[in-house]
Amino acid sequence: MKIIKLIALLLLVLAIAAALWFYRPWSDFSPAQISALQDPSRFPSTFRDMESYVPFSWVKKGNLPVRKFGEDNKSLNIEMGHQGASKALETFLQESTTTALIVIKDGVIRHEQYRLGSSSDSRFTSWSVAKSFVATAVMSAHEQGLIESLDDTAYKYAPQYAGTDFGQTSIKGLLAMSSGVEFKEDYFADDSDILPFFFNSFVLGRNPDTLLKPFKRTRPEFSDFHYISPNSHVLSAVLRGIYKKPLAQIISEQLWQPLGMEADATWLQHKPGLQGQALGYCCLNARLRDYARFGQFYVDAMNGRNKTQLKLSPQVLQSLTEPASAAHAPGQGTYAGRGYSWHFWLPERTRGVFMASGVYGQYIWMQPKDNLVIVKTSADPDFLSRFAETESMFRAIAAHYVTGAPAAQSTPAIEPVNEAE
Repeated sequence: MKIIKLIALLLLVLAIAAALWFYRPWSDFSPAQISALQDPSRFPSTFRDMESYVPFSWVKKGNLPVRKFGEDNKSLNIEMGHQGASKALETFLQESTTTALIVIKDGVIRHEQYRLGSSSDSRFTSWSVAKSFVATAVMSAHEQGLIESLDDTAYKYAPQYAGTDFGQTSIKGLLAMSSGVEFKEDYFADDSDILPFFFNSFVLGRNPDTLLKPFKRTRPEFSDFHYISPNSHVLSAVLRGIYKKPLAQIISEQLWQPLGMEADATWLQHKPGLQGQALGYCCLNARLRDYARFGQFYVDAMNGRNKTQLKLSPQVLQSLTEPASAAHAPGQGTYAGRGYSWHFWLPERTRGVFMASGVYGQYIWMQPKDNLVIVKTSADPDFLSRFAETESMFRAIAAHYVTGAPAAQSTPAIEPVNEAE
């Protein structure tokens, strides 16, 4: 009887300990809060309040002048064509759980709307759109001579990766998502590698750099296009090694301030305070207009009108609209027909356009030829099935403002793959 009571007491103690660990009443952050991020019904609110669930650092805007847009915000009542059918834009925005949409044409806000409880002050999470910010900072560091060559291996600047396959990968291979390192980027598979990486970082508080060291290369660099988030995180480690500062501070000084952003942003990290390390593959949270300023920088720069303190050469800018290799060309049958350059996506049927894209439907669509930027934030659990339709929406919006056409041309179906951005 004493043994039974002892076992019962032990189980009770373990249950209490587990509950305390899960809820952590002494801490601002807990596994219970992080688990709430998995509830699709709460995505519209959690995706604009990530700092309440996960530790973060500030991306400060500084004291430089804000990059101003002209304003001519009007309603946008258009039809979009897709797969031989027509659909009202408003219907698509509802179906895709869109939380905000902005269209910038010729540096003027032509349409801006906030939905599902969001506002102009909301900081929307970007998910993998953040990858394009990291890549931009890497390319800028190369232009400044801080990275001697993009053929340099990552560990030259991030010595914590010495002796690892990620560390032996060139910066160029990481930028092109062609590292050859085997990692399963699938948020919906039981054998996913990205889910444990996220869990171990945010819930268990393990160092993200350390978590990536065991992964092995299974094929040479540039053998294929294999999109995996660790490539971006290693690039963020390269930046940390160059500047000897946390990622949020680097992005603040190298991008946020030079681009004239209007508000502070945040970057999520695996632990609170100075012990925390930012996740370099996601986790930037910013206002809608500041995402648009990032897109406008590229549109202006590619049209020879860049007036910001961030400088990229014409060769670098042009490369972003072209596939990194033949394997990266649009229409190859993977990634819903999209192509890839250097941490930017290339839509299949719209040459000269490139975009930053993130899981659950986050987009910065850049169309330099027509001086057009579109930003869409979403909380869409069915985003995988909407890749082609979303691009049809962007083309319809572009046609409306560029040619005055009422809708885009219908596009044939593209079978989505079960890959997260």
